[in-house]
Amino acid sequence: MADKSSIHFTKRAKAFFAKRKLLSFFLIYAALSWMILILVNVIFPLPEEKPYSQTVMAADSSLLCAYLTPDEKWRMHTSLDEVNPEMVKAIIAKEDRWFYYHSGVNPFALFRAFFSNITTGKRVSGASTITMQLARMSDRSPRTYFNKFKEMFRAFQFEWKYSKREILEMYLSYLPYGGNVEGVAAASYIYLNRPPEKISLSQSILLTVIPNRPNSLRLDRHGKEAQEARDKWIERFKENEVFAPELLDIALHEPVGGNRYSVDQKTPHICYELIREYPRKTRIYTTIEPTVQEKAQTFLSNHVQRVKNLDVSNGAVLVIDNTSQAVIAYCGSADFSDSEALGQVNGVVAIRSPGSTLKSAAYGLGFDLGLITPQMKLLDIPGNFQSFVPQNYDLTFNGEVTVEYALSHSLNIPPVRLVHEMDIDRFLNFLEQAGFETVREKRSGLGLSTVLGGCGVTLEELTRMYSSFANQGKMPQIKYLLEEKGDTTGQARLFSPGAAWMVANILSDLERPDIPQQLVDDSKLPKVAWKTGTSYGKRDAWAIGFSPRFTIGVWMGNFSGKGAPELSGSYMAVPLLMDLFNSIDYNPDQNWFPRPYKLMQRKVCSETGLLPSPTCSHFAIDFFIEGTSPLKACDLDQEVYVNLEETIQYCPICLPDSGYKKVVYPMYDPELVLWFSQNNLSVKTPPAHNPGCEARFTGTGPKIISPSADYDYYLERGMEGQEILLQAASDPTVSKHYWYVNDRLYAVAAPDEDVFYPPDNKRLEVVCMDDKGRKSRVEVEVKFY
Repeated sequence: MADKSSIHFTKRAKAFFAKRKLLSFFLIYAALSWMILILVNVIFPLPEEKPYSQTVMAADSSLLCAYLTPDEKWRMHTSLDEVNPEMVKAIIAKEDRWFYYHSGVNPFALFRAFFSNITTGKRVSGASTITMQLARMSDRSPRTYFNKFKEMFRAFQFEWKYSKREILEMYLSYLPYGGNVEGVAAASYIYLNRPPEKISLSQSILLTVIPNRPNSLRLDRHGKEAQEARDKWIERFKENEVFAPELLDIALHEPVGGNRYSVDQKTPHICYELIREYPRKTRIYTTIEPTVQEKAQTFLSNHVQRVKNLDVSNGAVLVIDNTSQAVIAYCGSADFSDSEALGQVNGVVAIRSPGSTLKSAAYGLGFDLGLITPQMKLLDIPGNFQSFVPQNYDLTFNGEVTVEYALSHSLNIPPVRLVHEMDIDRFLNFLEQAGFETVREKRSGLGLSTVLGGCGVTLEELTRMYSSFANQGKMPQIKYLLEEKGDTTGQARLFSPGAAWMVANILSDLERPDIPQQLVDDSKLPKVAWKTGTSYGKRDAWAIGFSPRFTIGVWMGNFSGKGAPELSGSYMAVPLLMDLFNSIDYNPDQNWFPRPYKLMQRKVCSETGLLPSPTCSHFAIDFFIEGTSPLKACDLDQEVYVNLEETIQYCPICLPDSGYKKVVYPMYDPELVLWFSQNNLSVKTPPAHNPGCEARFTGTGPKIISPSADYDYYLERGMEGQEILLQAASDPTVSKHYWYVNDRLYAVAAPDEDVFYPPDNKRLEVVCMDDKGRKSRVEVEVKFY
């Protein structure tokens, strides 16, 4: 017979194993249940999140533009951060007080609803939590018991996958408000004409109530019924002490509007560009500053209205903040809805001829290559450059001008000569580096006319390039999105700080012809550097300006390409540019750009802009870049041996014993000497060289101006009187030219005398020799038709 202890041990063992078996059963059951849930979740996954309306926001988070979803809904994603907290409080108090405590389904609410529905014999309450409502809105189905269980399962799925915050945001984004309006944000903009963070308590309660009956309480159709429903819930919130009674009393007396407002389209051009670039981005935060954007758009629209009677129908404006490299205003046209003026065309990215605006780049590059300084003289006389014969805007010539004068007066010939000297490929390389895309694409067909506007650019490209002058020569990667960072390390270095400063200094001068007199007389004219441009045929008018804070680009014209007599940069674009600067950047005490430390000043000869020689008598102060700018001394004035009467010139070989003296004569460029003579301008020149001298001279011969090897000459066969001009330029010491055609002497003439030759062969070899034996040669092709 077993003792009592053995029996007790046996009972304890049996109880232990029973408990262990039960625990194992529950663990296996739990594991199987979990696996079944996971399997069902995989087999029946949550429906994809509904597509949201793409919205484009300003820098202050205000709405710029919004677009319908693919299913034609106004469904804007609603973040808790942008909703009035009273709205969230009202939603939770009304729909699901235990939202933050349950896991998708509230069992107590389910039991209460089931009991109420059974006892009353009708559906009194659905006991749906916010998560269950979200499940129903995500996948619309008839209200049956089966679908109720389905909603419960979906609610668990939502709770497993998303946080409470994400669930609430999705719920607020899906709430129906009648028609094609879904979500609190869309309802706020469309029915209340304000962002969701700025709705009142009364409006918050209103938007809480409408989703229960979205079509019968639709604000733009049933405003009275919506107000009654709102008032009912205000009283309930007062009874339940959800909000302070005094606040609810105020809410109760707030009127309910009954309008449907159109969704904002404040900056349609940039919005279209951004949603095309970021098609999957639901919300795009831009750098646009609404106050600046509104001013720019208003000034542009008003300006276009004033000039429409001058056959100018449109314009575009771009404003860059130089401190952040952010685009803060973007106006693609004066009026997007003006179809007659093609207002939907985006003038900021439209390819147009830049006119004279690229001249600033040529001079800045010339400063950095050590070719020029502001006071150096450039030729402003007719010339033939690889078959390109430029002319100034006013069809006149100035002979010689300083770089400063040439840029501030926007002369055409000096920059062409400068680009010809630096090489056109170098200039085109620079434009490619500066981001001019059309120049890169069509480079093979571009020549010296590029610097005068013979290429295609956009307002965006031009404005960005000019911002480098305000950024010590570095061109920023301008940004449109708020989350983008200004990458100072990746900025392209277009100019040295010294070159950028000199261009800015020249372009800030008011003594220039491209500014209307009424602006000069205006005491509120801001301190701005700017450059104008007018394209060939007067189809485009430009004004690009910059200050330490902003760079502003203005284009005026017709998107149809039609020209207009009054369409010029100075008359049409500069007034708008100055209005914009006065509006957003007027500060008479604003500091100008500080002078870079490597930019020095020096005394130069005012006749040439070069370092003075002992014979120089007139001087000027000039800026120069240390270690870069040319150090050449002025050689304009040269001593010449002449007889006592100054009628014969001698060289060291033929100096007479009878006596001579040294006289200083200006030795101008041969082309300039020829231009002086052709325009009857008297300059001091040395007498003819001693005719009895037999010395041979070395050096450059006459520069043949015509004919040019760059041309093919077409003549009509059998027609008499057809001739080719023979013309050359020599230094002032030359008194005769000897012209040879195909190895035969044809004429002897003075350097300023035009000679004409009637060609009789298809190929001509033309030689010009001066009276010192120096020669130049050119071969030309003559074609008869």
